[in-house]
Amino acid sequence: MSPVRRAVRQLFRSPEQWLARIETTLPTGDTDALTKIGQESPSNLDFEGLWRETVQFYAGGLHPAVGLTVFHKGRCVLDRTIGHVSHQPGEPPGEVVGLDTPFNLFSATKILTAMLIHALAEDHLIDLDKRVCHYLPGFEAHGKGHIRVRHLLNHTAGIPDMPTGIDLKAALQTGQVPWESLYELKPKWEPGRRHAYHAVTSWVLLQRIAEQVGGKSLQELLASRLIGPAGLSGLTYGVAADQVHRVAKHAYTGLAAPRLMADVFERNIGLDLDTAVRLTNTPEFLTAVLPSANICGTGRQVCDFLQMLLDGGVGPNGQRVLQQRTIDNAISDVTPVQLDGTFGFPMRYGLGVMMGGMRFSLFGLNTRGAFGHLGFTGVVVYADPARELAVAFLNTGKPMMAPGMVRWYWILQRLTMLVPRGRLPWRHP
Repeated sequence: MSPVRRAVRQLFRSPEQWLARIETTLPTGDTDALTKIGQESPSNLDFEGLWRETVQFYAGGLHPAVGLTVFHKGRCVLDRTIGHVSHQPGEPPGEVVGLDTPFNLFSATKILTAMLIHALAEDHLIDLDKRVCHYLPGFEAHGKGHIRVRHLLNHTAGIPDMPTGIDLKAALQTGQVPWESLYELKPKWEPGRRHAYHAVTSWVLLQRIAEQVGGKSLQELLASRLIGPAGLSGLTYGVAADQVHRVAKHAYTGLAAPRLMADVFERNIGLDLDTAVRLTNTPEFLTAVLPSANICGTGRQVCDFLQMLLDGGVGPNGQRVLQQRTIDNAISDVTPVQLDGTFGFPMRYGLGVMMGGMRFSLFGLNTRGAFGHLGFTGVVVYADPARELAVAFLNTGKPMMAPGMVRWYWILQRLTMLVPRGRLPWRHP
């Protein structure tokens, strides 16, 4: 077989499968009738133009629902949704999505879990420089004795892939990933040497540590240490059983995933893409507690949380729940730019957050100092201190690959071009 043909076969699952799946899109209907607008403050910047771009992105049919909330200088200047709570390919759409419809943040959940870990460190219950085996005796097996808590946060622990032999579908549905199985993992490299995105593994361990030192469940710790004291609402791991019907549901759209991309996803998550998308819509998943994957909330609730971080740990109610130095540590202790060992493209991580950059960034170019997270292909939440921005770009389509995703990135880039950049309030690497 020729090298070119081998490369093609490696890239795609098979030419036949690739050709058999034409890009899956959804009919979108009357976009004006499907748009909901919240309470927004006036601005001299063209956020209306940004929303028009967002409507065009939705009209491409890749997402059952899209929400975009933007805070600028502490004021909500854009808070809108468009689409349907549920709309699967080949099926009629459900009810129109509203401003109070919870979206699943998926991996953007990691910001809240990380900040909870930092809060417990601020309370002297966790030491980020302690070895994980200090809190979880037995974890040191197979050469993992030098992995520290900080390595779990910044994706440098060297254990990115889920162990084989786990019924991950059952684990995610119950919210009980068998953390003891992670003790059998063998590190791929020395901790701290390089980074590779840890989608699940390190966060299960962080949950176990937090619950052990905090004496409560992760859900209770989040509510009692961060969300409640700050005067925030919503933002819970999963939802109550009687609220499952309200959560925006997801659809696998776009083109068939290339083989390399699908293999990376399955190795890191532990499930194939199609199964993962279907699983996220089940009541079991939506009521589970998963530290890396299932915080649910509205765009406004997410931006309230991000604004608290921009305000140095002071919540909307005026109460301080985090020290400024705690937040500074989380977003200034940053890994060097490297090709991520999971994704294969340049990434920088803080202690629990993805970092922006000048030349490459998930949040748009020229976003050095911005911090946030990507969630399952298209969800993006981030804060940009230099622009005084908090952003929640929420969506429910799961296109691993689609031409329309160019417009998705353009919306993020247009936002960075729209809002002038000031000086960072701290010296950032």
